[in-house]
Amino acid sequence: MPDRSADHRYRMRAQVSVPKLLECGEVAHWWCTHISETMPTALVHSPHAPGGLEDAPNDAVMEIEAETDLGTLSLKDFLEHPQSGARGIIVVKSGKIVVESYPDLRADQPHLWASCAKPTAGLMIEYLIDAGLIDDDGLIGDYIPALRDTEWHDVTVRQVMDMTPGMDCEENEATRADPTSNAIRAFLAEFGHPVNGKVETLLEVLQSSRRVGTPGEKFEYGSPCTQVLVFLAETVAGLPWAEQFRRNVWSHLRADGPFQAHLTPDGVALAHGVVSTTLRDMARFGMLYTPSWSRISIQQVVSDDVIARIRGGVRDKAFFMNGYDGPVFVDRLGDDTMLGNARQWDCIWPDGDFYKGGFMDQGLYVSADRDLVIAYFSTTPNMQLTRYLRPIATSDLLA
Repeated sequence: MPDRSADHRYRMRAQVSVPKLLECGEVAHWWCTHISETMPTALVHSPHAPGGLEDAPNDAVMEIEAETDLGTLSLKDFLEHPQSGARGIIVVKSGKIVVESYPDLRADQPHLWASCAKPTAGLMIEYLIDAGLIDDDGLIGDYIPALRDTEWHDVTVRQVMDMTPGMDCEENEATRADPTSNAIRAFLAEFGHPVNGKVETLLEVLQSSRRVGTPGEKFEYGSPCTQVLVFLAETVAGLPWAEQFRRNVWSHLRADGPFQAHLTPDGVALAHGVVSTTLRDMARFGMLYTPSWSRISIQQVVSDDVIARIRGGVRDKAFFMNGYDGPVFVDRLGDDTMLGNARQWDCIWPDGDFYKGGFMDQGLYVSADRDLVIAYFSTTPNMQLTRYLRPIATSDLLA
């Protein structure tokens, strides 16, 4: 008899494309756990044995309710709902796992982080700032010769970190529907797929970007913006991005497995979102921003200065809401108490918590003051598991 699992894998691989992934259907569901079978991949290893997490289940957390498109449901009922798209969630309080559930995933399976990876790109820039090699107010063109004669030239590092570049790389309903938009052209270049019969490199797409507004005036969420940070880190440090991440982050973690940095056909790490690890390892990355970092890392990876820059980098709420993306995050979270975005994190709250979300509803929520991390994976366009983040974080159950 034919190997049906092999037939399914070959069929899925043959269908992987940007339009298919944007559908969030069967192909995307398969691809999220099999990306290394479809793209070049740099495996970033840790020399340390996995550990640092202790099981301490708190079933009451699973009874926390949120209002979702499927109704007002407890977390437990939402995870079990056949239309939730949830694949796994973990809640870690002071290094103890109080919730861990895998409704549609093996615990050892690497899964797509999507844009939850953007803080990894931001963190490499923070390292170079702390080392005195990059200045927040420095100009992109002064650091990256390949972008010197482009309209990225006089955009500052801070404006790229905050996604306020004034460039035509914003992701919104219109650009996602336009195969010639810079956002979609960048995605197509990452997969080596042609636009109007020509296969572009990601750098070529960035070089062709045009100014559409004044830098610093508007929050313009876009993955090409994050990829500028990858080129910035590589140019300044003189090392491939994946090697920088290994040296500065992953080599210190007591991780379950490698960090998979998936690459463009010409070898550019897609740190804006196309990375994979187990769910526990994504939670470990979040723990680097908490007092429990020493449980899962042999040295402090995220400095107090980095956390202060994230928390202190927020502009006023009117700035956050003046555009497409601020209202999107308010709706996604079912919450309007956040102050705004900063430094590759989507939302920062007055209590100092911050969140990063990703395509098909991936999530990473960090509360340094509560010593709390929530991480989850999904394959759904509905972005509803986010509704549980603030209710969990602010619950007396985890005080």
